[in-house]
Amino acid sequence: MSCYIRHMKEFLGEIGINPGSKEERKEVDLAVRRAIGRDASDRCNEVWREVKIWLQDEDKNRELSLKLEKEFN
Repeated sequence: MSCYIRHMKEFLGEIGINPGSKEERKEVDLAVRRAIGRDASDRCNEVWREVKIWLQDEDKNRELSLKLEKEFN
């Protein structure tokens, strides 16, 4: 499900997303997957591999931030 969300804690906190419960983490997981173009059925480690690329690339990082902010704020 959301094996990588814990690694995104700082990134998510910077945009005002602080999932506390299992349900909230699942919502964030699905939103991240949609934002980067991955499917809910994709394996967690595959999604995390792609997320790391997005977090390290300045333009993709900004795009991911904007997509998640729009969905949660």
